Amino acid sequence: MKNVLIINLTRMGDLVQTTPVLRGLKEKYPGAKITLLVNSVFSEICDFIPDFDRLIILELEKVLCGSNDGKLIETYSYVKNILETINSTTYDLVINFTHTPPSSILMSLINAKEKRGISIDEEGYTIKLHPWIRYFFNLLPGRNYNPFHLCDVYLMTAGVIPQEKGLHLVVSEESRQWVQSLLIRNDIKPEDLVIGFQLGASSEDKRWPAFSFARLGERLVEEFNAKIILTGSAKEAEYGREFENACRNPVLNLIGRTDLKKLVAVLERCDLLVSNDTGPLHIATAVGTKTLDISLASVYFRETGPYGDGHYVIQTDLPCSPCTFGRACTEMTCKDTISAEIVFELVSKILSGKDPGKIDNSPAWESLQVYTSFFDDDGLLNYRPLIKRPINKKELFGMVYRKTWPSILNKKRVDSGSIASDIMNKLLQWYAVSGHDIRNMVTDEMLSLESIQNYAQTALGKISLILREAEKPEPNVPWIKETWKIVPEIDNEIETIGNTCPALKPLTILFKYGKQSIQGSDLKSIALEGMNLYEDLRQHCILLLDTLTSIMESLENQESLAHEIKNKQAANGVLENPGS
Repeated sequence: MKNVLIINLTRMGDLVQTTPVLRGLKEKYPGAKITLLVNSVFSEICDFIPDFDRLIILELEKVLCGSNDGKLIETYSYVKNILETINSTTYDLVINFTHTPPSSILMSLINAKEKRGISIDEEGYTIKLHPWIRYFFNLLPGRNYNPFHLCDVYLMTAGVIPQEKGLHLVVSEESRQWVQSLLIRNDIKPEDLVIGFQLGASSEDKRWPAFSFARLGERLVEEFNAKIILTGSAKEAEYGREFENACRNPVLNLIGRTDLKKLVAVLERCDLLVSNDTGPLHIATAVGTKTLDISLASVYFRETGPYGDGHYVIQTDLPCSPCTFGRACTEMTCKDTISAEIVFELVSKILSGKDPGKIDNSPAWESLQVYTSFFDDDGLLNYRPLIKRPINKKELFGMVYRKTWPSILNKKRVDSGSIASDIMNKLLQWYAVSGHDIRNMVTDEMLSLESIQNYAQTALGKISLILREAEKPEPNVPWIKETWKIVPEIDNEIETIGNTCPALKPLTILFKYGKQSIQGSDLKSIALEGMNLYEDLRQHCILLLDTLTSIMESLENQESLAHEIKNKQAANGVLENPGS
């Protein structure tokens, strides 16, 4: 691997979350030259990103606005020049992490031996190149059952797991000196406890109220003598004014007063950042600052929470959490449920210097859950719940999918027994579970898995017959067409199961995306690609069935043994104390 191009034209936080891929590629291919293609609007953060060799900046707004404003010649000339710059190198690998129609067109025009990401085919249809890219597009319809952070989906797409885990940004010594001088001028000493508050977010529903931040700040100043710093962009200045009007204690309000270079250094100086889900959260994580993510509305921490070891997330444990994308919420119960008092209690535990471990399931925490992040044995990020409660279907299938998706998508078959054993260890530590409850929970899904498996097996049989006929010197074309008719019918049945069984929808949607991305140019190649997809689907069903069965049987065996021991102890007690 000599030359790699990474395309990421989206937000600043997305660029920061690409840094594990860059680190992983550099570790796996030490001599590789990595080119990073970014949107000019977010290019400033690249000054702090390590592990790439060349930066190409695309003025995406200029391209889009030029097309809409009738400046077609100027726009064409600009795009032509950018493409010439990009294609001055022939790439061994191009990965497109921007999932938009303009990026797919751009992708189709780049010279590369291998492409991963969305592109377009010769007829102009969007195609998803790589199993993990198809999984990415499965995140939205199947997000309640998604166990993977976006960073890890990126890593799986690139085929790397870096030794050095986490996000990566470089802080300049000049910026550190500026921050140190600023803090001293504001009576904040090097030994002081500094806590940052990021009040803004990408949308109002994702923003914890400034009033709640103010109440939290007062408690931290009064009981920990903490120094509070407010961070954010100039457009978030109103939140800072709300905070200062509501808070009895003085704070250092840096909202709108730092450029990106200084913001990175400010966040590095903080001992803890309490933040909504937004770009500065990921910057803080990347520079080694411990973070507490207040996860609200449609934010799902497993997708975009702090990516690193030992960070925290607080989220409501409500049936509606996280919200469905595009659905307006008029109640916003999550904002009221996550009170300043509760967050203060959690921050107090974090600042104690000890892992909060398990949090007592007291009435105050009844509708809340806290998670701490860690890198699991597979090298991917995981989140451990700190309040032990009965497991629900979403959590169970998320744990199982976490093990089965890599087995299927990476073509590395894993024994269901080893998967079940790993899940069992976590189940017993993190949740209150019983084999009986899980059996009742997944009965319908197991029946549906058997149906999907049978449909896939039938399709495999039909396509193999078609393939055999197609390889004959004079194939019977009418017979092939007639035999093929059942295949779309099978696909419809599989899709129907996914639509009526939400826990299996990720399975059926990814299969559908795979069918849509078949690129064969003749009957034989199309048939072979189709057979691979049906076989993957069949194998995944078998793996899920075997894993769920193993988990239930293991739990039931443990419960039976415990019951037997308890009965023996009771019987011995009766014999030893006949008069009792």
